[in-house]
Amino acid sequence: MKKLSIKKKIMIWFAAALLVLVLATSAFTLYISKDVLNQTAQERLMNIVNSNAEKIEFYNNLQDKEQEPSDLFLSYKGGILEIDGDFCNYYDGVCTSLVDSDNALIYGEMPFVLPEDEIFSFTSVGMTTYKGEKYYIYEKKLSGDNLDGLWLRGFISENESNHILYTVARMFLLIVPFFAVAALVGGYAITRRSFLPIEKISNAVTEISDSGDLSRRIDLVSGNDELHQLANKFDAMFERLENNFNAERQFTSDASHEMRTPISVIQAQCEYALDFADSDEEYKEALEVIKRQSKALASLLSQLLFFTRLEQGTENYQRSSLNLSDLINTVCDDRRILLTPAQSLDTDVEENVFIDGNSDLLYRLLSNLLDNAYKYSGEEACVIVTLKAQNGVAKLSVSDNGIGISPENLDKIWNRFYREDSSRSSDESFGLGLAMVKQISDFHGATVEAHSEQGRGSTFTFSVPFSLRQQK
Repeated sequence: MKKLSIKKKIMIWFAAALLVLVLATSAFTLYISKDVLNQTAQERLMNIVNSNAEKIEFYNNLQDKEQEPSDLFLSYKGGILEIDGDFCNYYDGVCTSLVDSDNALIYGEMPFVLPEDEIFSFTSVGMTTYKGEKYYIYEKKLSGDNLDGLWLRGFISENESNHILYTVARMFLLIVPFFAVAALVGGYAITRRSFLPIEKISNAVTEISDSGDLSRRIDLVSGNDELHQLANKFDAMFERLENNFNAERQFTSDASHEMRTPISVIQAQCEYALDFADSDEEYKEALEVIKRQSKALASLLSQLLFFTRLEQGTENYQRSSLNLSDLINTVCDDRRILLTPAQSLDTDVEENVFIDGNSDLLYRLLSNLLDNAYKYSGEEACVIVTLKAQNGVAKLSVSDNGIGISPENLDKIWNRFYREDSSRSSDESFGLGLAMVKQISDFHGATVEAHSEQGRGSTFTFSVPFSLRQQK
């Protein structure tokens, strides 16, 4: 059994269980049938004896007897005993006989003579044995004119009921092998059909493992049992794996592309400084370029590391209750230090709005939104930060008066390394800022939306449930 497959084991167990059920049912049926048949035989015995006794008593008690040609007339104690023509000596397996008080046979049939100790001792249906064969016996004393001392005795062999039982048993013996074969065939069919989803799941997993093709799906026909649900979950898992793999592959490709530029610039400047620079000024210019590109490369690596740690959960970012209002004011105060005289930063922040979040991540989120706003709003950037809490949701909005985003590209801005055009890029801009905002938002179970009008500016809204709202 250990070497058999689960499908074969289930098939064998199913067939065995069904066969045992058939055998148990057959045995129980035969057992019950035996009792029923025996009871039926006894009732038949009593009915026939009582019927014959009533006929004898009826005709012999009539005042005006109408004699029928078929009747039998016997002399008994000086009188005439009339036996109706309907009297049955043997009927339906029952032998009936008329005997006197001395156990002498007057009329009818007896298969054998009762032992002396059993004569007239059966007040109800009893049993006696003759030559190894069991008989049910029933005796009824007659009453009426000229019937004193007469008994009507009936016999029926237990074999009469056993014969029917044997017939039923033989029928079951013929049926059981049929059921055994049907159980095996049915067990195989049911098991094969039940395990078809598992086979498809196994084949799909094997193909994916061998070929690396994550686009492979199980695609079971419609169904709602546990195996269909499992297959659907596997398909959903394969879909997520494929999407994640494609995203990671694209991410790796984009990251490699972005890193190639500063590395190439650094290499070129090093070669220039070594081979062509003739003055300290040229050396200094080359070093400045190298420094700038190194800084950009370090920033890129830092951001990539952040994405990796946040996705894999390697960084222990804990969430706790924090005052989002105070955090926003702190970030904005830090930002104002970097503004030029022509730039402005206005705030409309509702006080004491508390949420469950991570202060470091939310600081980075707001900083990235502000960086994005000033980067694409020019020298006269006007940025407005608002915080409103209503209906259980805290909404943080950052609005600018920048160049805006085209409608067809609005849903792409959250993708990593996405930049709408080269004019909006800089040495340190890799298109990761808004992607980071989206990832931090997902970490908090929040949503972030962008609304923009080209030439007039953009508004980014971060919405998160607040846990507590306190008033000072």
